[in-house]
Amino acid sequence: MPRPRGQKHLPRPAGEGAPAPSPAGPLWLVRLQGARVRLGGALVLDDLHWSLERGTHWAVLGRNGSGKSTFLRLVRGDIWPQPGQGSRLYAGPQGPRQSPLGFRRRSALVQPELWEEYRRRGWNLSGLEVVCTGFWDTPLLYRRPSPEHWRRCRELMEYLGIAHLAGRPLLAMSRGQAQMVLLARALVGRPRVLLLDECTTGLDQEHRRLVLEAMQAAARQGTQLLVATHHPREVPPAVDRALVLEGGRMVGQGPLEQMAPAPPAQAPVPCPAAPCPQTGAPVPGPLFQLEQVSVVRGGRRVLEGLNWTVQPGQHWAVLGRNGSGKTTLLGLLLGDFHPVAGGRIRRFGDDNPQSIWEIRRRVGYLSAEFQADQQAGQTVWQTVLSGFAGSLGLQHRPSAQQESAARRWLEFWGLADLARRRVESLSPGQLRKVLLARALVHDPPVLLLDEPLGVLDAPSRREVRELLDRLARGGTCLIYVTHRPRDLVPAITHLARLEGGHLVQAGPRPAQPPRASSW
Repeated sequence: MPRPRGQKHLPRPAGEGAPAPSPAGPLWLVRLQGARVRLGGALVLDDLHWSLERGTHWAVLGRNGSGKSTFLRLVRGDIWPQPGQGSRLYAGPQGPRQSPLGFRRRSALVQPELWEEYRRRGWNLSGLEVVCTGFWDTPLLYRRPSPEHWRRCRELMEYLGIAHLAGRPLLAMSRGQAQMVLLARALVGRPRVLLLDECTTGLDQEHRRLVLEAMQAAARQGTQLLVATHHPREVPPAVDRALVLEGGRMVGQGPLEQMAPAPPAQAPVPCPAAPCPQTGAPVPGPLFQLEQVSVVRGGRRVLEGLNWTVQPGQHWAVLGRNGSGKTTLLGLLLGDFHPVAGGRIRRFGDDNPQSIWEIRRRVGYLSAEFQADQQAGQTVWQTVLSGFAGSLGLQHRPSAQQESAARRWLEFWGLADLARRRVESLSPGQLRKVLLARALVHDPPVLLLDEPLGVLDAPSRREVRELLDRLARGGTCLIYVTHRPRDLVPAITHLARLEGGHLVQAGPRPAQPPRASSW
């Protein structure tokens, strides 16, 4: 259960009082002077001049592809700047030095890439074990934790309202639950500097509040914050400075309120001009019909007794807190999970395909988990074409008709110029659009979307939201999971809400948007 709102301080190790005063030395911890970074031969960051001064807290702002995630990795020392072109220095007891080792031992980074690595490698540690790896900043436990280590992990998980995840396998958690566990992993060692990359993405309102309070408490206890975000209003009060990246260059730094002005009330939507391609033919009868459906995952009932029908012409938003079963519901519709005995699901009226391949020929799917599974080394063009076979990577020779369809969808999403780029060179937001094109390349009549706007900057959110709305009005059925009311596509006609695996609301969309607390 979430902790009381009155609790303001992170748990401390037994006998530990206020944080020790900062050691004598330079007034800065990290300094960039003309630093440049190349990845895969491409110039990602260029001519950076910036210092992390003691006691300061920063937001890192910029559009998708501007270099924010790479900037965090550069500051922490996970990647090196281009030799002989600018410098990166760390303050040390004997003076400035180039080695990041001392700084890395006193810092922690929360990035989607760590969760993606757990998924790719199948490292299915329990939530408690994942948190405990934070003491040594390793993905696995290579040494035996002491009773004090376990106690501190449990205490921190209780503070963050995720004590119930201590024994649950990481790969059985929702993305939001895993995000909370990885934040606890970063906090447990009480780092001097905490670097966070889109730390509120995928979280419901209550967990966003808990994360921001935990960050503020860490800052109050001496941890400096460096937060990359697309939501500059979702940072703790301690963060009062910001730097802005554009095309890998720093275009501004100063007070947060000056660097992140409020967007215009009627901001134009920069949509591509390509027409909406035609998706699958209409289906007579219900698209999905669930009768007393329950689903078990990892020995636990994630969905319980669902009765739900999706008719042609309807577009549904699926709401609910982290861990309520939303992602499992999409997996059920897709054929990844099956009802336990006594429940039944029918798809596409009388057709009712049974093979998972038959189902996926008629359903497009996008989720953060699927994005994490994408293989490096593939181009955007190959990734989109792989949607025809539902494979990770292109494993067949495409026909002329398939190539024509891929071009149409790349143009629809405004990605034609990126066709030859390798997917690992894209920002998470750019890759999200590529995977939307992949999900639609075989023209499915249904599109399942799990937090589709989660990693997008504000202009891209408006653009993708408008394009999804255009798809819905063109006949593609949307079933759309989101935690943010403002991300709802206008064409959504119905709302369903899950609580603890139970369907507690299902019906037409009300004229007034639902209260954020119900999401």
